[in-house]
Amino acid sequence: MTPSRPLPTRFTWFARALAAFARRELAAMSGYRAAFATRAVGFVLAVVGMVFFARFVGASANPHMAAYGGNYLGFVAIGFLATELQTVGLQGLSRRIRMSQMMGTLEAELATPAPAWLVLGSAPVYEFGTSALRSALYLWAATLLVGLELPRTNVLTLAVGVPLVLAAFIGLGLVTASTTMLVRRTNPVATVLGSLSFFLAGVVYPVSVLPSWLRAAGKLLPLTHVLAVLRAAFLTGASPAAVSGSLAALAIFAAVLIPAGAATFAYALRRARVDGSLTHY
Repeated sequence: MTPSRPLPTRFTWFARALAAFARRELAAMSGYRAAFATRAVGFVLAVVGMVFFARFVGASANPHMAAYGGNYLGFVAIGFLATELQTVGLQGLSRRIRMSQMMGTLEAELATPAPAWLVLGSAPVYEFGTSALRSALYLWAATLLVGLELPRTNVLTLAVGVPLVLAAFIGLGLVTASTTMLVRRTNPVATVLGSLSFFLAGVVYPVSVLPSWLRAAGKLLPLTHVLAVLRAAFLTGASPAAVSGSLAALAIFAAVLIPAGAATFAYALRRARVDGSLTHY
């Protein structure tokens, strides 16, 4: 009698799903080299424009930039990179679900032996990983090519803050993805939240320029606290204690959004299986 083979663990299933998704994405990228080159050129032009704009802003003393050492180039670079991470969190999983619905592959993906949450979760993990790597490369290239200075980086603050940043964005992503599965439409929540965050969180300008009531509204957005933590860590070398308020806010966002998003997503998936809407679009 042939002994039965042990069932794969959840980690094994997740690793397999993540590897399969990565292979698919790399294969797709290899067929669109022109698009990759165009994106690279666009990034270079954006960086050059940002450098000149930073020189313009830094040409005179600005009291609003004093808290950041007057380093506007670092200020705005971190703002754009954090915004990209939020975009991945808001749209990564929901975009994957919507595309699979329109292509008619979502039902087949969920019919695999691997648990559904592991199959669907491989996409945002891959995108978060590539986005974090891309952000690190951007900062490294900016320090070499355009003179970005980050001499006072506090590694401990980053070690404490980055997991909370990712957790908060993952919670937002679960909420938007579940709404996408329920309504079978591109979720406008991501667009609205992205616009509000750009306006209130201080992506390209310090929140100190806003009136007090708008600053108070901005504190209700995760990106506001993400930027406070990352800029303090990179630009001023602040310790975790110095940004404890923003770290606590991110922990609260993660503690609320991840369970709520997971419960909503489980409900949306169960409902889609019951009414047969996994392939509707």
